Amino acid sequence: MEVGELMNKDAFSVELETSIADVAQLMKRTGANCLVVMENEEIEGIITDRDMALGCLVDGHTSWKCSVYRHMALQHLTVSPTLHYADASIMMIDRDLEHLPVVEGGELVGLLSSEEVLAAVDRDVTLSAV
Repeated sequence: MEVGELMNKDAFSVELETSIADVAQLMKRTGANCLVVMENEEIEGIITDRDMALGCLVDGHTSWKCSVYRHMALQHLTVSPTLHYADASIMMIDRDLEHLPVVEGGELVGLLSSEEVLAAVDRDVTLSAV
């Protein structure tokens, strides 16, 4: 099974200078718990709701004055939608990643989460046991 079959096709992105308050509003509006951080159309990192809570809020920063780049996880690693999910899972395990941006033709086309990979592994194990 390829990454493109598992990924969330509704990947949302924000710019490095986006405020944490704006990120929180986008997450609330879209239901996303993770956003890809971009600069000049290049992927720079990932920011999650957890990063915001444990970073900006716990540190006492003001969310509308605090920028994403202060609390995001730097991440330049991406995968292709045609990559087999097992290869992506190895990359995620080796680098202790919860999310991988999926890029095709230089464009962000999705976001793969460890939850989606684990569900695929579980399905494969269940099918092979039958």
